[in-house]
Order: sequence, then structure tokens, then C-alpha cells
Amino acid sequence: MQTLDCTDLKCPLPLLKLKVALAELDAGQVIELTTTDAVSCRDIPAFCARAGHQLLLQDGADPFRFQIQKAG
Repeated sequence: MQTLDCTDLKCPLPLLKLKVALAELDAGQVIELTTTDAVSCRDIPAFCARAGHQLLLQDGADPFRFQIQKAG
């Protein structure tokens, strides 16, 4: 599993960095994103739903953690 540390980055940087990282993954691979930006709790699930990626984990404690499986 690839990890992406976006702690201390503000919106929209965590989402933009996630998009770039996902573009480098193969379908079905999982990435774990860590961020301290509370806006990500809204943005990341919405992005996954829109793009067809599967949100495997959303941990609501600061720092916020997300595990996303790239769509196939």
C-alpha cells in the first residue's frame, strides 16, 4: 500500500496530491492518505464517489486517515 502524507497542507492541496498519486497507481491498488485538513473529510469521499474510486477507510480523528482503492 502506498502512503501519502499531506499533514499541515490546506485545501485543495491534499485532494490535488491524491489525484496525482492515484494517476500513478494501477487499478485496484490502495493508497492511504493522512491529512490534518478537516475539509478533506468532505472532499475526499465526494471525490471518490464522483471518480468511482472505493473509499475503504475514513478515520475521523485528527490526523484524518483515508484508504482509497483506485477504480478499475
